[in-house]
Amino acid sequence: MTATTGGQTQGATGCPVRKTAQPGDGSGPEIEHVAGERPRWRIRSYALARDVLRRPEHTRQAGFGADDVGGGGPVRIRPPILFVEGEVHHAQRRAAAHLFAPRVVAGYRDWMQATAERVVAQVRTDRWTDVTALSMQMAVEVASRVIGLDHGSSPRMRARLDAFFAPPPRPGSPLAGVREALRGTAMLRFYVLDVKPAIRARRRRRREDLISSLLDEGYSDLEILTECVTYAAAGMATTRELIAAAVWHLLDDDALRARYRASDRDGRVAILEEVLRVEPVVGHLLRRTTAPLTLEGPDGPVELPVGALVDVDVRAVNADAGVVGADPHAVRPGRTMTRASGPAVLAFGDGHHRCPGAPLASAETEVFVSALLRDDLAAAGPPRVRWSEVSQGYDLTALRVRRVPLRA
Repeated sequence: MTATTGGQTQGATGCPVRKTAQPGDGSGPEIEHVAGERPRWRIRSYALARDVLRRPEHTRQAGFGADDVGGGGPVRIRPPILFVEGEVHHAQRRAAAHLFAPRVVAGYRDWMQATAERVVAQVRTDRWTDVTALSMQMAVEVASRVIGLDHGSSPRMRARLDAFFAPPPRPGSPLAGVREALRGTAMLRFYVLDVKPAIRARRRRRREDLISSLLDEGYSDLEILTECVTYAAAGMATTRELIAAAVWHLLDDDALRARYRASDRDGRVAILEEVLRVEPVVGHLLRRTTAPLTLEGPDGPVELPVGALVDVDVRAVNADAGVVGADPHAVRPGRTMTRASGPAVLAFGDGHHRCPGAPLASAETEVFVSALLRDDLAAAGPPRVRWSEVSQGYDLTALRVRRVPLRA
């Protein structure tokens, strides 16, 4: 993967390769102990990663700040679904499963298409428009419908969520103080202005959404808020990144874009999931061992003690050549892969914490990208890439495009 054509890095097959590369991507042994301030066992093979993620009796969630949850403060609430384990976790998954059932996702399609058409209509020939802002608008409106937030189409709610999920400002920047203050109050404003009114409305009349389901399960307002934030992060921030990464790849590669336009719905989803495999939004999945764990490494068994931090390097696992074939960093839809892995490998996770909204995310991305790329677009350049401490993945901003005027 050395050639470069027109600014597009390519693999041995001529296919474009991972754009969000970091030093050390895909390198190193299948399992190793990494020393440092937070020592860990890093996993880079699919077989070992799946073994870890499918051992709920030996591990618990340690990513997304889970190690900092449960300090026993003055207010005792149920932790969000992302952090709980065992039967409590299974019960919460069952309660929300109907929201992501195939028939429900299919029922969203007409509404998602109308929403996407309205959002992409903002792209014009006479000005540059940021795709990452549009993808956030789309993601917020779709996730809000599933969650039950009635202000989903409100620019003010999007601004509140943008402030909440934005990376911390750089120290010393002129607006750092203002941005940090807005970020610090975003949760309160989201609750008072968005979540609380939705709860009141659902208390009067239930609907087919998450808040209604949580009320039926006896959740308090504060517990509903934590679930709304959890589902918002999963359904808004991550889908926004997937959409932006897909558009970036498709605009940079004429052949891939032509193939996307010529494909049917399943073919388009396959292309998007291949992009997601190469560019996983969540770069690392962390687990903490709760019992001694033995893993079959390439050089023999490896014993992990209780309390060990296990770091599943999704970026490396998704490029495991033994699973995905040759040139694993290349975007090559239709590649021959092992049946067990699935097209996106671990990009949606695995085991009992696998993303329940994966089918919705794929459908939403396909609807939006197809609407956006119906016309020819010009890009002002590549987006800015930042790295998130929370998701251990990328954050894309400033992917600016405009429509190409039709020739007379």
